[in-house]
Amino acid sequence: MIKRTQMGPVSKFLMGRIMDGQLIRAMACYYIDGLLIDSGPVHVAGELSEAFADIPIHTLVNTHHHEDHIGNNIWFQHNHDLGPALAHSLAVPIIEKRAGQDIPLPAYRVTTWGEPPASRARSIGPEIISENFRFTVLETPGHSPDHISLLEPQQGWLFAGDLYFGEKVIEIHMDEDPNIMLNSLMKLLRYDFEFLFCSSGKVLQENARQAIVAKIAFWEEERDKVRYLCKQGLEPEEISDRLYGPESPRFDRCNRELGKIHLVKAFIKGIQS
Repeated sequence: MIKRTQMGPVSKFLMGRIMDGQLIRAMACYYIDGLLIDSGPVHVAGELSEAFADIPIHTLVNTHHHEDHIGNNIWFQHNHDLGPALAHSLAVPIIEKRAGQDIPLPAYRVTTWGEPPASRARSIGPEIISENFRFTVLETPGHSPDHISLLEPQQGWLFAGDLYFGEKVIEIHMDEDPNIMLNSLMKLLRYDFEFLFCSSGKVLQENARQAIVAKIAFWEEERDKVRYLCKQGLEPEEISDRLYGPESPRFDRCNRELGKIHLVKAFIKGIQS
């Protein structure tokens, strides 16, 4: 499924696989003035020709290397005569699937988003310039080490990839680091922006900065609770159960990669580091 929504000069393309009549784990790509931010999961490749028939693209940027963000790079490169996708230097060998970087995905991720084919990529510079806009590239790690965000300061647009997602997040992936994400979120507050565009498809057009502030405050409070209970001698599993209750059913469906326990363990690890 691909659904296009127009928001002024910004086009949002919500993408995702439909199984048993339900949309599962949708994500959003954004298009502005010839720039495409992320390419979506490979499972929707068959719908791209129709969805992007009238869209002139000259630059493709990947906010990070995850399969739902790079899955259609090769399609756009072949069908829109694009050069390499622009991404953080850490993402480039993963996107290109160089030797030692082609790590098999768990089955549930292949089912949900698909295995992305290798595509060309190169390191992004400090800014992206289109015909009418100028985007500043911000390094915002935490969701992944190679995560970047794009800011158009004159328009007040912030394209934050998977950095924000939501305010009261208590389930994270086991390879995410909320300690680093907090630093990245605080970094965003150094800049002026009015609109927050998220890869989840969420677009905040009012109180975007307040949403970032609220997420920081929530995670800082949760971090303090976790560390207090840790100092009382509780094990991570005990802390997670006391603060957040049992894991949701998707914990097992996702090979235990997404869960509350990972937030707890990451905050405890932050004490040690």
